[in-house]
Amino acid sequence: MTVLPEKRFFVPEVIQTSQMDCGPASLKALLEGFGIAASYGRLREACQTSVDGTSIDTLEELILQLGLEAEQIMLPADHVLLPESEALPAIIIVRLPNGLTHFIVVWSCHANWVQVMDPGAGRQWKTKSQFLRDLFLHRFPVPAEAWREWAGSSGFLQPLQRRLRDLNLPETTLTRLTDQALADPGWRSLAALDAATRLATAIVRANGLEAGEEAGRMIERCFLDNRTPPQHDDGAAAVLPIPPLYWSVTPPADSHQPEPGSDEIDQTPPEELLLHGAVLVRVTGRRTEPPADLDDVMPEPAPLPPELAAILEEPPVNPVREVWRALGQDGLLTPTVLAVALFMATLAVTIQALLFQGALRLSRSLTQSDHYLSGLVALFTFLIVLLLLEWPIAATTQRLGRRLETRLRITFLQKIPRLSDRYFHSRLTSDMTQRAYDLRQLRTLPALGVDLLRLVFQLLLTTIGVIILQPHSALLAILATVTFVSLSWLSNPLLEERDLRLRSHTGALSRFYLDALLGLIPLRLHGAERAFRREHEGLLVEWIRAGQNFSRLSIALQGINALLYTGFVVWITFAYIINGGEVSGVLLLFYWALSLPLLGQRIAEVGQQYPTLRNRIVRILEPLGAPDEVEIDPPDPTAVSNETAGTEPMPPPEGGVKIDLREVTVQAGGHVILHDINLTLNPGDHLAVVGPSGAGKSSLVGLLLGWHKAAGGDCLVDGQPLHGSRLRQLRRQTAWVDPAVQLWSRSLLENLTYGSGADPNAAQSFALEAADLYDVVERLENGLQTPLGEGGGLVSGGEGQRVRLGRMMNRSGVRLVILDEPFRGLDRAKRRELLARVRHHWRDATLICITHDVDETQDFERVIVVEQGQIIEDGPPQTLLGRNGSRYQALLKAEEAVQTGLWQSAAWRRLWLEGGRLTERDR
Repeated sequence: MTVLPEKRFFVPEVIQTSQMDCGPASLKALLEGFGIAASYGRLREACQTSVDGTSIDTLEELILQLGLEAEQIMLPADHVLLPESEALPAIIIVRLPNGLTHFIVVWSCHANWVQVMDPGAGRQWKTKSQFLRDLFLHRFPVPAEAWREWAGSSGFLQPLQRRLRDLNLPETTLTRLTDQALADPGWRSLAALDAATRLATAIVRANGLEAGEEAGRMIERCFLDNRTPPQHDDGAAAVLPIPPLYWSVTPPADSHQPEPGSDEIDQTPPEELLLHGAVLVRVTGRRTEPPADLDDVMPEPAPLPPELAAILEEPPVNPVREVWRALGQDGLLTPTVLAVALFMATLAVTIQALLFQGALRLSRSLTQSDHYLSGLVALFTFLIVLLLLEWPIAATTQRLGRRLETRLRITFLQKIPRLSDRYFHSRLTSDMTQRAYDLRQLRTLPALGVDLLRLVFQLLLTTIGVIILQPHSALLAILATVTFVSLSWLSNPLLEERDLRLRSHTGALSRFYLDALLGLIPLRLHGAERAFRREHEGLLVEWIRAGQNFSRLSIALQGINALLYTGFVVWITFAYIINGGEVSGVLLLFYWALSLPLLGQRIAEVGQQYPTLRNRIVRILEPLGAPDEVEIDPPDPTAVSNETAGTEPMPPPEGGVKIDLREVTVQAGGHVILHDINLTLNPGDHLAVVGPSGAGKSSLVGLLLGWHKAAGGDCLVDGQPLHGSRLRQLRRQTAWVDPAVQLWSRSLLENLTYGSGADPNAAQSFALEAADLYDVVERLENGLQTPLGEGGGLVSGGEGQRVRLGRMMNRSGVRLVILDEPFRGLDRAKRRELLARVRHHWRDATLICITHDVDETQDFERVIVVEQGQIIEDGPPQTLLGRNGSRYQALLKAEEAVQTGLWQSAAWRRLWLEGGRLTERDR
């Protein structure tokens, strides 16, 4: 864990990659602002599984668990920014222009400016009025007694007194009003004083009232008139009521106020109030360790769950170290020789200027033509040597770039299959695509380094030349060099931050492009173009702002550099002339002096490219630093000895797998999706799973596929916990048929044999017959060699399902079969035929079939009904049908009612589409 001595002045900037990531992004910014390094990727994954990143209650728990002292509070909006409230820094809820709520980090307040970190836009400085206008004001019922106790404490009184002082009220008036309000044991006096102060502040800001005694008289009048509930009689005409808008706490609309002194007071339940204010989680600092003498008394804190511990334990990505590691795989000889060659080439360029000056001097003393010819030959030879030196430098630089890109591409491609499915679910597909696309930029990194090193060498040698020509300006030349380099170095963090913001918005924008391409037809059918454009426009505006901020800073830095460069050049040249320098050296000095600012400017330009490349490398390396899905198993002596001896692993047992789920609970996004699941399947069992949509059927088999991890209970396969290498082995022995299985834009034959390892010639006939694909082959133009299009777009939905089925039936060594709506898009007769064929083919394997066709499950030996994340019925279908009040029986009857009462109704016209021809049939 990285530790900083205190809170940073500037809040770290973290940009969300989707609309649901404002919670994790705000949490990372808050943690790193207090010196706790946290992995944004692990935070996002945790918020996709065990915790709910959209809940402010959950964020409060996470902040406490990850090392900060925090509490969730609710304050009146005008108290949030007051120093007396001690509410900052905090995570607070604001309302977006589209009406949705959003988390931001409020870091500090300076005069009229508030420093906030909006995950959707980055770090911002807003005026107090702008910030308060965006706050989301919540209403929450609280007991009147509890509110009165809090209002009488310093947490409410000090901000209230600060607001009164801001209105220039005399201390005597302020003290008298506060004492009068505190003397009332009820809630209304303090609430009335708070509301009167808020009303007076609004009128003063609108120039309708002067601060001071006039405002004090109005506050006192409103306070006295509203200390008791308003009476609806003729005598209340002189009362000056405070509008409800200015009250931070009010009684419920349907509450009944008993008359003072009446008997109803003793009979009514405790009074409740509605508190109006902003909800926030304020952080008071880092959690401190208990004193040594209390270690034995205070219990040790519970260890963090693995997903939360990974947030703190994952080391931050160091792109420079990773790039050096990739370049160092060829050894350090090549970079060393390249650096020496660069120095020699730069030295030659400096000598070239001296040679030209010497040529000008010698031209006056040379009188014979052969002397001119010898000089030209010498100069031409020098230029040829310089060119021959540049040639290998350019070739080596390009070779290093190609090798660096190739190595990282290979590493990236090798890492992708080892990442868990949860990793991809917590990230946008378009964002991952953008990272892969940015790999092409890595080849320019060695060229950028060579350019920077060349410029630094040239700047140093030019500075030495200036010092030699003008020793009196040595300090000035060194100062100019240090200034140019320092400006380039100091500007990098500023540019890097703004460029990262721009890159993050670019990655988020790519989501809209991908969604528009994939969902163009549904967008047009549902008339969603305007809503889609509006969401895209909102993010596009932020992207434009980020680009403008980056350009403004870059131009401002270039302007400052140019101003300093011009001053140094004029200073050095005039100092040389004043000190009586030789006339022949003025031209060379002026050339070198002009080169100093140009070199400094080019160093700045090259340095400004570094943040862009660094941020791209960080985004590319982030998946490489993610943990592999396959965990390290406990040491197995047998496995170690087999690996050491080079022997093959033990062959898997034959037949189906045995599955034991014991009290299993699964969470996603902090919500329980499966609860107390108990299920046992013996090898060779065939199980049907039914239930309404969203009941948790696919999540149940997702446990066996590794999509989800059990938050509680045990998931055993063949008596062993399902994780690590056992999960990988089970996947190799699993046939999974689901409409979500990808069809590639390859030939039908390649799609059928993908992942099976079978001989294409031997497998094609079996798969075509087993999945009933002969008619598909006949229809395709080039038969088995016809590409199916992206996602199988050139075949129908039912044909695509049969291709997926044929691919799985090509697999050998299958012990577990998972069918999740396997025959979607096929007619009822074809579904029955293929299901019987599949069950016969995998008769010895353990089979789980998820279907919404309840009638088909009557042929299974066992059926379970899943509803609301629980198994509510389990047994043979005939037994469940004979049970009174059976949910399985109700589902079957509902299906039969739809078939007979709806689909077979005479009100329908029946159109038959076959072979591209549409005909109408009679009943």
